[in-house]
Amino acid sequence: MTWLASLARPRLRAAALLTGPAVVAGLACSSPSIARTARGAAGLASESPAQIIGAAQRALRSAHGYVVAGRITQSRQKLGLRLAYGGPTRLEIQLTQRTGTVAVIVLPGGLFVRANRAYWRAHGGTSTLRFANRWIKLPAHDSAAFTRQLGHFNPRTLATCLGENHGPLTRTGTAVVNGRRVVVVRDAGGVPGSNPGTYDVALQGPAYPLRVTATGPTRRGGRVSVCNDGRGGNTEGTLTLSRFNHPPAITAPTHPLSVGSTAP
Repeated sequence: MTWLASLARPRLRAAALLTGPAVVAGLACSSPSIARTARGAAGLASESPAQIIGAAQRALRSAHGYVVAGRITQSRQKLGLRLAYGGPTRLEIQLTQRTGTVAVIVLPGGLFVRANRAYWRAHGGTSTLRFANRWIKLPAHDSAAFTRQLGHFNPRTLATCLGENHGPLTRTGTAVVNGRRVVVVRDAGGVPGSNPGTYDVALQGPAYPLRVTATGPTRRGGRVSVCNDGRGGNTEGTLTLSRFNHPPAITAPTHPLSVGSTAP
């Protein structure tokens, strides 16, 4: 279960680029029929953990947008995250951490960043304080470098990664996430590339994963891929997913300040 750790891995740096590898891993599944994608609650709740994960993968492959939000701890640093994915070249991220807050908008027309004074002081030094609380448009080379990483957030990549590097899986019952019933699958971790946690999968409509929780560190090793760098990690926390196929509109900010570079 490298899902949460992989989503959290990208981080905005002083050069205003989100860096790091990707998202999660997976069971190979055939294209779903409508009946299997939007199966009844009783049917999915009684299936095996592997079948539930497979249903979540198929649902994700059919999605073309979503919102994920939550709070995690990474390398002892607490991080608040909200990410809206509107397509391969449309993304909006908001990060809150001890050293400040930052927002990023990616569109075909460019990469835009806004951070508060505390963030720029911690990551860019005094020379960047003039950018505090202002939208800035980064130069084309920065925008291109960031956009190349957006494939990691593609729902199809999330689906591919959803089933990889698991420990023993068990179905532990049902719960409610944001008013929707879910079936809970627990990953015990304990094998290379895995970490313990839970997946909460929707019981009504498409079997989207509505909540993902990591409760322990990722073990070093496992098959190295876009979903797992093999180095392990200590990301823990909970992410909630919503607004599948209906993400908010992502638009360019008005009157951004164009800059040549934000590198220190």
